[in-house]
Amino acid sequence: MIIGGNFLPTQKSKEKCVLLVLLVIGIYVMENSSVVAYIGSNHLNYIIKPMIWMGITYTIWLFPRVKSKAKLKQRSFLNFWALNFAVIYIIVSVLAGIVDGLGRSPYSHTPMGILKNIGFVGGAIVGREFIRSYLVNNLTDKENYLVFTLVSILMTVTSISLSRFTNLSGHVDIVKFIAQYLAPGFAQNILATYLVFIGGPLTSIIYLGITQGFHWLSPILPNLKWITTALIGILCPVFCLMSMQGIYNGTTKKNRRKDEESSLSWMITSVISIGIIWFAVGVFPVYPSVIATGSMEPMIKPGDIILVKKIVDMEGIDNLKTGDIIQFKKGRILISHRITEVVEGNEGIAFSTKGDNNSSEDSDLVMPEQLKGRIVNVVPKIGWPTLLIKSKDEIPFEEIEF
Repeated sequence: MIIGGNFLPTQKSKEKCVLLVLLVIGIYVMENSSVVAYIGSNHLNYIIKPMIWMGITYTIWLFPRVKSKAKLKQRSFLNFWALNFAVIYIIVSVLAGIVDGLGRSPYSHTPMGILKNIGFVGGAIVGREFIRSYLVNNLTDKENYLVFTLVSILMTVTSISLSRFTNLSGHVDIVKFIAQYLAPGFAQNILATYLVFIGGPLTSIIYLGITQGFHWLSPILPNLKWITTALIGILCPVFCLMSMQGIYNGTTKKNRRKDEESSLSWMITSVISIGIIWFAVGVFPVYPSVIATGSMEPMIKPGDIILVKKIVDMEGIDNLKTGDIIQFKKGRILISHRITEVVEGNEGIAFSTKGDNNSSEDSDLVMPEQLKGRIVNVVPKIGWPTLLIKSKDEIPFEEIEF
């Protein structure tokens, strides 16, 4: 409905929007209540919930049609890019997994298990995206980021198990939860919300269906550190959103040249951002590492980030000399100390090391297989947020040479 040039939802569409919001909340409450124990999780997840989502989808299909922003001839192009962005997200995740590690999927990959997972995940994706599309396109006909944000918050919160909220204890858990689940989930939902706004539910279903399908159906999955999950989960959707905005605006006749330039700038920014992600997770020959102790003060202080050049062959080891600062692994921890002597013995080369701020040399020689790299630069203080969220239990301080 348009009054005085402004878009306003009708009373009936408002009532339907409220009903759909209550349905989303109701399903969330049901799947996080004692009903699960009474009905059984298998029956609820693989029979009841898919039927509920199918019923909701069919009901919305019967509602009066609400058009998305893009014209019909533009939607196939937008769907194509939604597919591309989903593939890019998967590729970035897999590349990060090669660095952080890969692991076997916890989900069943028998023919029956695959069918169950498709019904469980697919039904929820289709139902939620139809709801998202109806809410967004009934509440606004312009890029209204207040509406986008509210819808995204609803979809984000109701996609995270209630137990993850209730089990939080202390600021460390809260920060990790935000970084690993809440912020990436919100970024994905902002992107999905924009996709339904311009292309309708099919566009977001393509994106989420491919990314979630990979997660649920691939037998091998990236085993990412939480900080890597945060970087990829936030930056990839954000820059896919920016790129999609440029692509969509470029399909319209207004300001085509300006939009093409904007699209190019977003693509360049996306490439740079992905490069930053790869740098952070160690894809390149030089990688960052945060210093947690003061053993190398005053040159390197707690909270500083060091840039470490990887040592990958004997040539790199042979080039090390007295005075170089190296990073090496001792047990479960990484130590960055200065070489005080290169020791050559019957068993080959080894290194005597010492922290600049320590009173004595380290008790054990560093062997070549322990070496990670040589420190080439120091960036002061920007690693302090990592230290704030690092649990004391994660670092075995009794093993550190002070």
